Amino acid sequence: MTRPWRIALLSAAGLLAATLWWCVWQWQFQQSLEIARQHADNRLSLYSTTLEGALARFAFLPRLLAGQAPVRSAVLEPSGHTIDRVNRYLEQVAEDAGAEAIFLLDRRGDTVASSNHDSPDSFIGHHYGFRPYFQDALDEGEGEFFAIGSTTERAGYFVSAPVVSTADGRAVGVVAIKVALESLQASWRRAGETVLLSDANGVVILSSRPGWRYRALAPITAAAMDEIRQQRQFLDQSLERLGRVLADDSLAIGDGSSSERYLDLSREQQRLGWTMHYLVPMRPLYLDARNAFLAAAGATLVLLLLALWLRERQKRQRLRDREARIVREANERLEERVVERTQALQEAQEELVQAGKLASLGTMAAGIAHELNQPLSGIRTYAANGVRLLAKGREEAAASNFTRIQSLCDRQDALIRQLRLFARRGGSREPIDLEERLTFVLELLDERIRRQGVEVVIEHGEAPRLPVLGDALRLEQLLTNLLRNALDALVPIERPRLAICLAADGESMTLRIADNGPGLDEAILSRLFDPFFTTKAVGDGLGLGLFICFGIVQDLEGRISAANLPQGGACFEVTLPLAPTLPSSEGERQDDD
Repeated sequence: MTRPWRIALLSAAGLLAATLWWCVWQWQFQQSLEIARQHADNRLSLYSTTLEGALARFAFLPRLLAGQAPVRSAVLEPSGHTIDRVNRYLEQVAEDAGAEAIFLLDRRGDTVASSNHDSPDSFIGHHYGFRPYFQDALDEGEGEFFAIGSTTERAGYFVSAPVVSTADGRAVGVVAIKVALESLQASWRRAGETVLLSDANGVVILSSRPGWRYRALAPITAAAMDEIRQQRQFLDQSLERLGRVLADDSLAIGDGSSSERYLDLSREQQRLGWTMHYLVPMRPLYLDARNAFLAAAGATLVLLLLALWLRERQKRQRLRDREARIVREANERLEERVVERTQALQEAQEELVQAGKLASLGTMAAGIAHELNQPLSGIRTYAANGVRLLAKGREEAAASNFTRIQSLCDRQDALIRQLRLFARRGGSREPIDLEERLTFVLELLDERIRRQGVEVVIEHGEAPRLPVLGDALRLEQLLTNLLRNALDALVPIERPRLAICLAADGESMTLRIADNGPGLDEAILSRLFDPFFTTKAVGDGLGLGLFICFGIVQDLEGRISAANLPQGGACFEVTLPLAPTLPSSEGERQDDD
């Protein structure tokens, strides 16, 4: 190949390489730009949501305060006492809500009450009628504005609502809230990002860089500047330009060699024509493109270093083999430990199952002891009464007691049969006269009731006497447990009283047992029906009575609850379903038969 051809070929190869490298530079720049745009969009969404959330917290508060009677009185009928009361009220609300200040203005725009009434820069007595939030609240029913405070010289967001007279519906004053947004700036600054918030005139009102605040992103018209001066929005700030927009729509901030270019990505906000800006530095984007260009240029050297690469590859392969062997050995050791731990867990599970069996056995034994103790108490009572009646020669009355003892023995026999069916849900359900069972249980407890001197009052609803769906034994257990608990609560009471109410409401029967005892501790109401939970002294109770009541009511598809009475004492309420009744036509047919 001749020298001219060689030069031409090398030139073409160089031109092709340069073109490829330029394409790589452009591709990388566009990729970095797109990534920056996506990141900026995500951050703008976050910052916009945070800003809106911070302002929305206070949107309802001015209208709420304006509707308060003391606030309205402070405008319509101001007095020293009323103003002092409203000052303290606004101070408390501002502290609770996190507002910098809350103040009340009259119809002229003069401040009559303020949360900072006792501070050196109090708003009281100052005139703010020139502020847009005051005029908008009177004219449009609400107002909002961002400005530097003319009294405190601290910037804030103002939101307001009118105080309306109840007599004629006329706006007689304005409640305004000032919210400091400095915490947002601080969070932007801690994030290390360049974030700006500009108002409708393009003036930066918040910035992660404090030096850029109160500078304009674009020229401000003369009319807008006059309005800003009249409203004293930014006091004596010069509102100089922050930077200049270049031909590629980038924003250059600074002068000469110290200027820095930014990609200005913005999003409009819902309030006051504000715009959130996220500035992406252009220099890192160009650096990424340059690095990609250098990487592409360096890639051409790969062919020259192929031999070294193969050698390095062999070394890496040996290193990978060694690492694979280490990982394999580690996995084998880990599997051995897993097998050991699995075996240990199985052994622990077996121990837990055994412990559960023992716990179930203990619970069942405690329940048997508790349930058998109730009829035994009745047998003891009737036996003692029978002996006294025989001694007095009253054989018929004694025979009645012995008959009831036999009934209680039958009840124990039925209870033991029920315990044999421990795994089943319960016995059959049939119509039961709840009032009759209540009378029977009260007779069982009659001696204790008389011994304690308890006044028992039974109230009946207006509805006819209807049976409930259940079985007699479990209903007696339920009533006995509830009444015994009530009698226990009445022991220390001088004039004990027990009120029992039965009322039907169409589909269910409700039983209420109320006492005038000391009541229930609010802290234990949620645990009242737990097994083995009791407030009695050790040896006086097992903590199973109310647990058994809860189980019986659940089996009968009813509800049970406990509460304290306003006048003192406790009330237990049980609701049970009524037994179904036959249609009237069928009943008549049966009567005819």
